[in-house]
Amino acid sequence: MANAIDVHHHYVPPEVIDEARKSGKALGVDVAELPNNRVGLAFGGSKPHMLQPALMDVEKRLEIMTKGKVAVAALEANTNSLGYRLTGEQGESWCRLYNDGVRQLAQKYPDRFVATAAVPLQEPGRAAKVLRDAVDQQKFSAAFIGTNVNGRYYNSKDFDPFWAAAEEMDVLIVMHPEHIAGAERMTEYGLNAVCGNPADSTLSLGYLIYSGVFDRFPRLKLCALHGGGFFPYHMGRFDQEYATGKGARPADCKWPPSAYLKNLYFDTLVYDVDTLNYLRRKVGGERLVVGTDYPYTLGDWMGVEKVEALDCPAKEKDAILEGTARRLLKL
Repeated sequence: MANAIDVHHHYVPPEVIDEARKSGKALGVDVAELPNNRVGLAFGGSKPHMLQPALMDVEKRLEIMTKGKVAVAALEANTNSLGYRLTGEQGESWCRLYNDGVRQLAQKYPDRFVATAAVPLQEPGRAAKVLRDAVDQQKFSAAFIGTNVNGRYYNSKDFDPFWAAAEEMDVLIVMHPEHIAGAERMTEYGLNAVCGNPADSTLSLGYLIYSGVFDRFPRLKLCALHGGGFFPYHMGRFDQEYATGKGARPADCKWPPSAYLKNLYFDTLVYDVDTLNYLRRKVGGERLVVGTDYPYTLGDWMGVEKVEALDCPAKEKDAILEGTARRLLKL
């Protein structure tokens, strides 16, 4: 029986592509027509990023969700489509357009999808405004951000207006790798996804924690996808640096990094039951939510089975499968 809630589920509204074809110049977005009826999006003159057709396909998505025992999916942007390379004004227009397309699908299938807002974090004040409108006016359940904004990580107070809005509204922030550090060294064998994605999540979490973001916003809730990158498995190393670090910039946080697990959640996308069991024991089952990474080939669309195979009480499995996500998304 399908009962899980998937918090790592990508979607591109076809209406967004259509509007970009018509108004791309004003939006700062170019649509590239690629072979085999595929399209790509380019922002602010960047190289086009190809979109898999499955990102727009709803019927196939529903089939896979049912097969994978996923009852509800939180619709998130394709990370390369967040539009951080646009101007702030263009970024706001793009995110509002994107969010409207996501909202339409969630309204069409209210029992299967919930909406997660894209926000123009290149201007944190605008991002806060877009988030408030999405939550207050359109009943969005969460926000979706990249691990950095055009190479800027979150160790600057410039982003505080956005964190303040998220904390005030008690909105979950879901964070996904984007514009990963060192990508130029990982061009072969898919290593940019295998190594680069979890590494950039780890780097971003390090900046967030060490710079004191969770001290300034102690009720902020953030979900790091791909099992939290490498952070949960190297918390001891993070804590050791806090205790002994004499780097160019010592940590600004008040407590060892492991103390900030209270702010963090992690999806289950680690592929292996033993690894998932370790993650559960390390951070606590109450901090885990299902993530499939649909529709990407490195996703695990049958990830619910890994949760079902865990060696833990049924009550804890139920929390991982749906209870915690239901609470965080206010379903």
